[in-house]
Order: sequence, then structure tokens, then C-alpha cells
Amino acid sequence: MTAQNTVQTEWYTTLCGECTYTLPVRYQELSSIGQGSYGTVILAKDKKTGRLVAIKRLLRPFQTVTHAKRTYRELKLLIYLNHYDADFIHSAGIIHRILDFGLSRIASDDIQTGYVATRWWRAPEVIVNWERYNQKLDIWSVGCMMAELILLRPIFRGRDHIDQLNKILDITGTPNIQTLNEICTAEPRNYISQMTPKPKQDFNELFGYKYDLTGTVPISGVSPEGKFRTKKTNVKIEINFIHIFLMTGVDLLDRLLSFDHRLRPTAEQALAHQFLKQYHSTIEEPTIEPLVDEHEDAQYTIEQWKFIVWQMVEEFVPPSWINNDHGDNS
Repeated sequence: MTAQNTVQTEWYTTLCGECTYTLPVRYQELSSIGQGSYGTVILAKDKKTGRLVAIKRLLRPFQTVTHAKRTYRELKLLIYLNHYDADFIHSAGIIHRILDFGLSRIASDDIQTGYVATRWWRAPEVIVNWERYNQKLDIWSVGCMMAELILLRPIFRGRDHIDQLNKILDITGTPNIQTLNEICTAEPRNYISQMTPKPKQDFNELFGYKYDLTGTVPISGVSPEGKFRTKKTNVKIEINFIHIFLMTGVDLLDRLLSFDHRLRPTAEQALAHQFLKQYHSTIEEPTIEPLVDEHEDAQYTIEQWKFIVWQMVEEFVPPSWINNDHGDNS
């Protein structure tokens, strides 16, 4: 990191990566984490608490009305939420969009945007541009990540949105015409209905233990003994709950990766599944009242959005735990 600091009473200005940050002096030891279309993120150490924190700098936050509303929305959500679990976030009526929290939004019955999240983990209801989607979008993404842990690779690796849809249908099978009529808009419905019907793959076969060509060396998947084995290192990783995977884990994956979002469990239902029984605790899985956003459907100018955002900044009261000393950086 190249740094040129301008010392102020409680703030300093420094260059980290390619962006300049003006930060409270308590945040030091900066390093760049990543950069996206809408902002950059750095890692810092809070000298007051010892915590590691992430700091995001929005790029062109008020360039257009759309940018301004996104800026407001992200700030609103981050102030309201203080827990990362999908169940907690869903209880607030918010769609997580796991892979891009900056584009999270309040769930409603209104028409939703069709372009969301990274393609390989994107739920089919977004890919085929259904007019409405809900929190079940996140459940699909969780299923994709769970499958990836077993297969040691992303399960749906499409080159574009059509290829992505085809790869999903290769595994889930093609829905019947009644389902297509109920959940698809005209164009994707016509595309899928003209396909040669594809059967659903056997998940027990798909997620079972895989061997090399000799049939003796396991290279991926889950063994009946409860061991993962990676391709690159051939090192066993003991996972104490995996011995029951072939009985209950496949059933959970089958539910998470339902093409019809109406058949997927909610986050709360998924947590109560037999596969997660020994880890499920309602005490440690808090919920929150649904978020009411008075500006969600508003049509404001850029200057009006700026005023609202500035008001939020001025009125923000940091939670009491922010100054607590946590040595575990949790």
C-alpha cells in the first residue's frame, strides 16, 4: 500500500490500492480486498477494539438517479441489519442476493429486475426473467454452494444465461407444462417447452463418492465414512456430520435445488432439516421485524436522494457493541 497521510484531529487521508480514503484514525493497517462495478473494499484493523473490519468506498454513488437509489438502499439495509444469516435477513423481508449484497432489496410483489448476482449461482427464476421472485432466490444459491463443496467445482457453469439454464435443466430435469405455465413468462416457457424433455438426475449418484479410472482412489465427493478428499492435495478432511450425508444431505440438496422456487424450503425450514439438526438452534438464530422502507417506491431527483442519505448519516447512532473489545475478530 502506498500511503500519503494528511493528519487531522480524528481523521486521516490515505491511498490504498487505486482509491483514496478519508478515515477515522482508529482504522489502520489497510489492505485492498477487491473492487467491483459499484465500489472498492479494503481491510482495516480497528485499533480501539482489535477487530478486523471491512470498509467500502462507493464509486460514483450519485452519478444517476439509479446509482443514488442504490446508495440509499445499501446504507438503509446495512444500518438496519446487524446479522449475516440468511434466515435473519429473510425475516426482515429482504432478499439477500448472497453473492452481491450491495444489490439486495426489500422483497415485495412488484416487478423485479432480471439481472442479479453471479451467473453460476443464480436462481433459474432470475435467468428466465420471471416477473417476480422472492427470498427463495437465496435458497437456490445456498444449494449451489453446498453442491460445490461436495463436487469440488461449481455445479452449474454456464457460458451465458441460455447455457446456464440448459445446465440447470440437465440436472433438475425439465418442468411439466403446468409448472411452466404457472411460473414462467412467455419467452422462456416457449423455449423450454420446445426442448426434448430431460429427466432429473439421480442426486444420490451425482453427489456420491467419485473414484479415479482405477476405481480405487477417491478423488471427490463424500465417502460413507464421512471424509472429503480434494483433487489437488488428495488430503482427507474429516467432517463429523458427513457420514449421514447420503441419507439426509442429498434430500436437503434436492429441496434446495428445486427448479420451481415454490417447492424450495424457506431458510427457517432448511435450518430445521434433519441434516442440520445437531447444529440447529432457534436461540442462536435470531430474527428481526420486517423492514418498512418509506422511500422504496419513491421517484426522487439525485439531489433529493443526496439529502436523504446525508440525513441518515447525521442521524446514525453506532450500536453499543461497536466499541467492545473482541479478540476473535468475529
